[in-house]
Amino acid sequence: MAYKRMRIMDIYNIISRWHNGYNNSQISEVCGVDRKTVRTYIKLAQQSGLSRSQPLPCREVLLEQLAKLIPQKTSPQPGRSAFLPYLDTIISMVTAPSDPVKPKTAYEILCERHGITTSYSSFKRFVREHIRELPGASKARQSTCRFETQPGEELQIDYGKVGRLIDPETGKNRDVYAFIGTLSFSRLKFVEFVYKQNQQSFVGSHIKMFEFFGGTTKRLIIDNLKAGVIKADLYDPQLNRAYQEMADHYGCFIDPARPYSPKDKAKVERAVQVVREQFRKLKLQHQQMDIALANREIRHWCTQINGMKEHGTTGMKPYEAFVDLEKDKLNSLPEVPFEIATWKLAKVHVDQYIQFEKKFYSVPYKFVGSQVWVRGSSTIVRIYQDYTLIKTHVRSSGKRQTDFADFPENHRIMMQYQQTQHLIRRAAAIGNSFKAFIAGVLEPHAMLNYRRALAFLALAEKYPHELIEQSAGHARYLQLKSPKQLQIVLENLQATQQEQSMQISPQTQQMTRKADYFIQ
Repeated sequence: MAYKRMRIMDIYNIISRWHNGYNNSQISEVCGVDRKTVRTYIKLAQQSGLSRSQPLPCREVLLEQLAKLIPQKTSPQPGRSAFLPYLDTIISMVTAPSDPVKPKTAYEILCERHGITTSYSSFKRFVREHIRELPGASKARQSTCRFETQPGEELQIDYGKVGRLIDPETGKNRDVYAFIGTLSFSRLKFVEFVYKQNQQSFVGSHIKMFEFFGGTTKRLIIDNLKAGVIKADLYDPQLNRAYQEMADHYGCFIDPARPYSPKDKAKVERAVQVVREQFRKLKLQHQQMDIALANREIRHWCTQINGMKEHGTTGMKPYEAFVDLEKDKLNSLPEVPFEIATWKLAKVHVDQYIQFEKKFYSVPYKFVGSQVWVRGSSTIVRIYQDYTLIKTHVRSSGKRQTDFADFPENHRIMMQYQQTQHLIRRAAAIGNSFKAFIAGVLEPHAMLNYRRALAFLALAEKYPHELIEQSAGHARYLQLKSPKQLQIVLENLQATQQEQSMQISPQTQQMTRKADYFIQ
């Protein structure tokens, strides 16, 4: 008969039937225990003072008496005792209010710090015994339909926030994000820690990832991050122009996952938690860690630690599977390196300029009022309407980059434009002097000076009309060109008027003296 753990109710049934006249064989058959076990507990009951000739105590007293008969087997636990001196350290690591680590990570850190050789199974039993409530308790698993791909076919990409680090450039404690790429066949990972998730960082991480793998896959599976997808759509997603340009350069197809469907890229989705745990482990191992050290350590982890650990699904070591089966299937890298550029959507203003990174670039007149795409590299700015190149400029070192060929030949016609006449009417509502001043600003080249005239009108709304009229005369005489210069004139006139309007009481006049009084 197999071993059966005896409980108090099992013993209660044996003793009750024995007291009612059952023999040992009958008790063994009904209770499902061996006759030797029945004989042992009957003997123990008799030694405790129970007999068939005397009635049994009440149920509560009998159960209390029989509880003493349950065997108490204790075995030595040398493995668990090895972790007892570090109990406080373990609790602080797994229950920390910020960046807690999982018990397995705490076990790895203890083994590295103190040379502990006890098994992880003993550590798990120790943690369950001393730490009852652990963060992130596991939930019931659900069955999942798994899709496999051919070598070199697919690469899944995701971002995840992993913690905070001191940025040595700014000295501030900043959020750190992990860019993660997982090859769908071999499961080999590429990880880079970054401070930003903008399009330059996103594309730059892709370039480093392709160099790390030594090639590119046919498809890239991404989520709907703005650095990759501007507008999510099941059938026609609108991709970021910088990201699309990078994919075209490397010969990849971009296949965005459906919104709010993490299972579309499940192979990389699960890796976010693993990488976050590894980042917290690195912070505990390196007290003065910066992002450069973190990236060196995580690359080593990708190939030599996680990459050499047998994957639970494929049964292969990711790095060996990549080298043996997948690396040769990747598309080769292009000979010409990709130049990271910034793409932005801009509007052509009425003065025929677009604004890009706080600089102004001229555009032909026929595009006034339309939306254009601007691509800025380190030296060249290109302007597109949809996918047609309409203008090219060298990067401006000053405020404006102007091509006079973009403007109409007859500058006098510009004064007849409806927008220009609207500015003059707004100035006339303040006064004739200010109207003449604005007309003088627009006269040399209405398009080039349109924004300047707007700035003068905006400044005029902050002061009384009488003061604006008075300052406009001074501005025309001094030939002022900047709104800041006009503002100085307005402030001086306003201060002078305030001084003249001050009234001095007779008592104050008695205390005043002429200037020659102070000469002696």
